[in-house]
Amino acid sequence: MKNKDPLKVLLVDEKQGVDFSLLANLLKHFVIISKESKEIEFLAPFYGLKNKDRILIVLFATKARAELFNKDEKLSQKEIINLGVMPEGSVKADLKGLFDKKKIKKDGVKYYIPVYLLNKLLGEIKTPKDDK
Repeated sequence: MKNKDPLKVLLVDEKQGVDFSLLANLLKHFVIISKESKEIEFLAPFYGLKNKDRILIVLFATKARAELFNKDEKLSQKEIINLGVMPEGSVKADLKGLFDKKKIKKDGVKYYIPVYLLNKLLGEIKTPKDDK
């Protein structure tokens, strides 16, 4: 008997297709996550990134932390500003730009990177070794 709902092939499970090794290989250049506090700490190369890429790294790191500690992967504009990793105006402008270009999604007032965009966006950020 044929599949009753052929449209099911279009559905994506949030964890299906996520290459966590690619995510880890990118993030290890820019962040560490404290096992005790579960807080994201930013390494020196992070501050050399363009503001748009900083926001992506923040959202990638939040996704990784969510996977490690079963925490929410979505962040509000205010939560990103409170990290103190870039000027408030830059956070607002770059979040809007990333959202308008459909590189990030929004759920209410919180931003995140859906799984179907993750692998594509991972390749957009140059790591320190890529520059050599």
